[in-house]
Amino acid sequence: MSDPKIYFTLLVYLKKGQRDMFHSYENKVLPLLPAYNGTLEFRIQTDKKEDDTEVPDEVHVISFTNMKDFEDYRNDGERKRHQEMFHQSVEKAMLIPGRDIKNK
Repeated sequence: MSDPKIYFTLLVYLKKGQRDMFHSYENKVLPLLPAYNGTLEFRIQTDKKEDDTEVPDEVHVISFTNMKDFEDYRNDGERKRHQEMFHQSVEKAMLIPGRDIKNK
């Protein structure tokens, strides 16, 4: 029996005025997901108030069929070429791995 999908929740805290840069980065790297059996399950922009440092600017949930696919995506050369855009636009990011509890 194969392992169930692995899910990753990404909490993104953007630097002030860098939303467009971050979205440019996403437009370059998200299309790479299917090549690694990855799926963008959902992506939301929060209703964060400007002075609220606790709430992320965006929340993404992505899934992969296994950890190797995720690692291969993270190491993709095209994705790595755009990492500077991520670093220029993101103040902090938190990646949380998990599994669907319905499959337990």
